[in-house]
Amino acid sequence: MATTNANITITSDIINGMPISITKSMTMKKLGSPVGLEETSGLRTKKFTATAAAVVIEEDEFTNTKASKVYMRNTGSSKADFFYVAKHASAAASDTDGETIGKLYGGDWMLIPYLADVNITVAPSTAETMTLEYMVFVE
Repeated sequence: MATTNANITITSDIINGMPISITKSMTMKKLGSPVGLEETSGLRTKKFTATAAAVVIEEDEFTNTKASKVYMRNTGSSKADFFYVAKHASAAASDTDGETIGKLYGGDWMLIPYLADVNITVAPSTAETMTLEYMVFVE
């Protein structure tokens, strides 16, 4: 049986006189089961040299995805260069598009739940070389 754990620690002094400290961990398991997630897409990287949007995770690539998770990381270090992350292949890369989840700046990463009911698309903010690292953990 596979075991996949995710951990996050957030500390901040954003609120004067009230430090914030959050430490959470999660064992990724099949829905309603003590059994861990047993499949993965494998750790993938994709290099971009244009601003065109591209589907990086296709909805029909995975089945039985009630408790799946998606990990993504912008491997760059520039806080000026980012990836738009969006759902659906037709999503435009913009701040106003209703399908855009957000921006993944250099060094930023995310872990989100995924039902595999939509494609996940990314679009770089620049034509300079950028690399995205990503993986799907599948139920």
